[in-house]
Amino acid sequence: MRAICWDTGYRSRAGTLPLTGSPGARYLFGAAFLVFIIASPLPLRAQSTLRSSISRLIAQDRLDDAEKQLWSVLSQQPEQVWALDLMAEIRTRQKRAPEAEALFRRVLTLSPKDVEAYRGLGKLYSSQGNSPQAIESYSHVVTIAPADVAANVELALLYQSAGQYKESIASAQRVPAASRPPRILPVLAADYFATGEADKVPPLIPSVLRHANAEPEVLRDFVTVLLRNGYVDDAAHLIDRVNPAKLSADYLQTLALVRTAQGKPQAAMVLLSQALKLRPKSFDLLYESAGLAAQQNRWDEMIGFLRRADEVQPNRPEVLQKLSLALLRTGHRAQAVAAARKLNAFQPDNPDSEYVLGFALIEADSPEEAEPIVRKLAAARPDDANSQLLLGIAEFKTGDAEGAKRDLQRCLTIDPHLADAHYYLGLMARREGNIDAARGELEEAVRTNPAHASAAAELGTLYLQGGNLEQARTVLEQAVRLAPAVPEYHYHLSLAYSRLGLPEPARTEMEAYNRLRQTEDEEHKRKDAASSPPAAAQQP
Repeated sequence: MRAICWDTGYRSRAGTLPLTGSPGARYLFGAAFLVFIIASPLPLRAQSTLRSSISRLIAQDRLDDAEKQLWSVLSQQPEQVWALDLMAEIRTRQKRAPEAEALFRRVLTLSPKDVEAYRGLGKLYSSQGNSPQAIESYSHVVTIAPADVAANVELALLYQSAGQYKESIASAQRVPAASRPPRILPVLAADYFATGEADKVPPLIPSVLRHANAEPEVLRDFVTVLLRNGYVDDAAHLIDRVNPAKLSADYLQTLALVRTAQGKPQAAMVLLSQALKLRPKSFDLLYESAGLAAQQNRWDEMIGFLRRADEVQPNRPEVLQKLSLALLRTGHRAQAVAAARKLNAFQPDNPDSEYVLGFALIEADSPEEAEPIVRKLAAARPDDANSQLLLGIAEFKTGDAEGAKRDLQRCLTIDPHLADAHYYLGLMARREGNIDAARGELEEAVRTNPAHASAAAELGTLYLQGGNLEQARTVLEQAVRLAPAVPEYHYHLSLAYSRLGLPEPARTEMEAYNRLRQTEDEEHKRKDAASSPPAAAQQP
């Protein structure tokens, strides 16, 4: 601040006004001026220092301390724009969205071209998944400051997620190439592929390589874009050119993505295992490992990875959903239902969560509990074939044959290729004694889904009953290959072999049936013993 010379005078627009008069008069004038300075808002330099100090507190997540200082400013200057901006940022971090939005809007009534208020609204709406309003807010920033790097980058990301690829490219290109942050490179690559301009992707690669070691997530995202668009060899060539001095978890994770795309899942799993040794608590690594294990039908490993991922970041919906389905696949029905209940508790009105819970309850032989859940789901999704299918199955299992037939047939009008709908309609037709209709539905189920073991086994027993022994043998062999642990499939195949005059394979299948039944009986006894209360101690 420029020093004031009390002896020479006060400079005004009219010139210099001499400070004439007695020394007392001069003293009174000086004292009055000091009072004016103290009672007035903070000088600009002091405001700037205070603003920087409060901004640092917010960046350090010391929100209470920052808020106290802001209130001291706003109590004297309730319309201080920068203080309202920072208070709104605090409310955003506190997830008090309505208050944050109101504060930003208040700023814009006071200062219609306040860039930080529009930027704050953009961040707020983005965090809420409100892309249209986020785009509108960041667009205001760019209108006021066309070269604003952060706003253009956010716009590029938002436009891409909205499928507006040309607008995304335009936003990225408003940032000079030398100023573009590395994270914009994968965005541009994806945009170019989407707009049919793949020839513009290779020029981005040198920049990716420059930042590959310092910002490994950029390399991973860029490689992912290449793989998603079928450029597997190019992705492999890019990752081979990185040559890090020291293997990092990020590099190993990216290399695993490439090996998976190359059809080398075992090599990819080894790489992910190495990465997990370096970063054992990485959610992304654990989640990707679970997905890779599922691709190789290593369900127990998948469950282990998902449980570890849930410990790192509890109650993530995508983890609980996959965990429930994997537990069902491995026969852990009670645990699957528990995971599905947990998922539904965190997303009580989410149709996907309701579907998983309804499915798990039906698979766990609790159709009565599942029925109201899936009925609500089917009403919310009247044109979704899988929701209608789940309702039809629940009705079938609770004995509502009329409702089941109606909803299963409705399901097939939406999607005629759902094998389960044909399967359950086949079961109902067989119960009603309509063997021809049952056979037709089951044949369609097997044709639609050759891996449907239950449909193949049911069709095999129908063929066996009708004397079509070769057809029975074919589909029952198929059922046994698909589900070798089901005793009844071996039993019916043994009957087919026996009637075809093939005693040796008939005996082999019957032995398998007896062995599996014995294992099942022992397992039931073990579970009964574990669940029974201990016998009361005898009284003396």
